[in-house]
Amino acid sequence: MREASQHHNTLKRILILHKEGNLFNNPSLKCIVDLLLYHGCAIDYRYSASDITMPYYEGVRYLPYGPWLRRLKYVIFGNYYFKPFVFLSVLTEKIAYYKNYDLIIGIDRLGLIEASVLNKITRVPYIFISFEILFEDETSSRFKLLEKEASHNVAMWLVQDQVRAAQLQHENLLNLSKQFLLPLASAGLGMPGNDRLRDRLGIPKDKKVAIVIGSISKWAMTSQILKCVADWPDEWVLIIHARYGQTREMLSRELDNFENLLDHKIFISNAASDMVDDMGSVFAGISAGLALYQPEYGKDSNGHYLGMNLQHLGLASGKISTYLRYGIPVIINEVGLYADEARKFRFGCVVERPEQIKDCLNEIRHEEYHHAAENYYANKLDFNIYRENLWSRLQSVVDNTY
Repeated sequence: MREASQHHNTLKRILILHKEGNLFNNPSLKCIVDLLLYHGCAIDYRYSASDITMPYYEGVRYLPYGPWLRRLKYVIFGNYYFKPFVFLSVLTEKIAYYKNYDLIIGIDRLGLIEASVLNKITRVPYIFISFEILFEDETSSRFKLLEKEASHNVAMWLVQDQVRAAQLQHENLLNLSKQFLLPLASAGLGMPGNDRLRDRLGIPKDKKVAIVIGSISKWAMTSQILKCVADWPDEWVLIIHARYGQTREMLSRELDNFENLLDHKIFISNAASDMVDDMGSVFAGISAGLALYQPEYGKDSNGHYLGMNLQHLGLASGKISTYLRYGIPVIINEVGLYADEARKFRFGCVVERPEQIKDCLNEIRHEEYHHAAENYYANKLDFNIYRENLWSRLQSVVDNTY
């Protein structure tokens, strides 16, 4: 705590610009915020309001904006790219909402661009955190121009691994000496809860449970997984637990085809956790975590983050890292660095297609894979490995010594 008080005078107030607004569901971002709060910082969090739960969090001031401004930003930053409008948009928000800051954190494309404009206005240093990479081949050179220009004066940029760093540097022309590699992961190993989700869903104690968490969109291959469950070994069942709840509603069309398996082989959880750290009850009694990715290529708006961004997934899967945090063996496909890592460190099984999941379920030796998952997480992913170096770098940015 002495170290925290010593650094308090240097870095007091921080602005985070994050369109997605999933602060408490993003492992790395939640840890970064906790790190800043621990060192006495006050945080303003500017985000697009949605149905995502935003609980009271001491030290964080929420600055949400509604659908009309979200649409206006889409037009200004996503369609026309007219620099005077970009500048005027950011200046208006600064006058109306923002205070004086020691550091600005811009997350992904919109946050980066807005942070760079604020830097021009205030001379406050800004850093860039990338969770999604936009590729010029899937957008346009005009679309990427603002992003590239905003990258010129970045004081530091964070990305998950060397694979994504190389792609992001190429796309945004970033200075490699200013990069910081931070896997998408939480702090510390997870502890299972006593109030088990599997018990609340009525799953018999003699059953082994595989689970799908997070996004259940098309690219997450949820529908293809559901089609294979009937062929799984008798002792295995599946839980679908979407990131923000309302799972049954989101899968209503697909579930019509599996009525005979519901509450027998397939179990649907409509519960939603407020924070990424509140997953102990979800993972208690779980024997395997499924994380399959299917890139969707195209220049339409839905394809910007779903093509090459998934192809070069690297260590940017919060779903996989969260499984490993709780010592849950994973079943994954050939996307990102995790496939090679799973083979090397034996914390899971790699499939080419969902139909092969049933074979992996038989192969998983739970205790061996469980310990391998925990060890890999503790030695490679845990935010605590990186926290002191990250804080030192942030201090250097503010002190203008890096």
